[in-house]
Amino acid sequence: MRLCSSHPQLNLLVVLFLGVISISSYAAETAQGNVLLSVSGAINTTGSIPESKFDLTMLNRLPQYTVITHNPWTKGRHTYQGFSAIDLLQRVGSSGTLLQITALNEYMTEIPLSDFTENGAIFATHLDGKPMSVRNLGPIMVIYPFDERKELKSEMFYGRSIWQVDRIKVLP
Repeated sequence: MRLCSSHPQLNLLVVLFLGVISISSYAAETAQGNVLLSVSGAINTTGSIPESKFDLTMLNRLPQYTVITHNPWTKGRHTYQGFSAIDLLQRVGSSGTLLQITALNEYMTEIPLSDFTENGAIFATHLDGKPMSVRNLGPIMVIYPFDERKELKSEMFYGRSIWQVDRIKVLP
């Protein structure tokens, strides 16, 4: 696309319009496979649907991050791959700062967004290169880089390392 240098306001309008089209088409994407994650709360939804639903393909389209670490629940050091809450919140149009995360067994914890920006936590969907199964703490697990930072080896962060995640409620 070539922009016109003599009309900067027109250029801005074109870029904003294309951005809105791009965001709205991305936001309108619906899960085609098994829904692994539902996000609700302080998010920007279209229509009357109060939540966004994601399948593995949609989650894999988010920027991916890797954490290699030991943890108290599995033997050995493992490679976890997944997405950040920062990218997920951007995807659902939210500026929330606290996540209320619920697992399949109804265990719930709250995690401040700062754990993803300052402590390197991710929502892991893959363990050692394979999608995580419910049997192996999946399909989604919050994991911290425990080996990189000693202060993360505490009951507070272990309690936030929720597995079998299926719902997130974004709080303002």
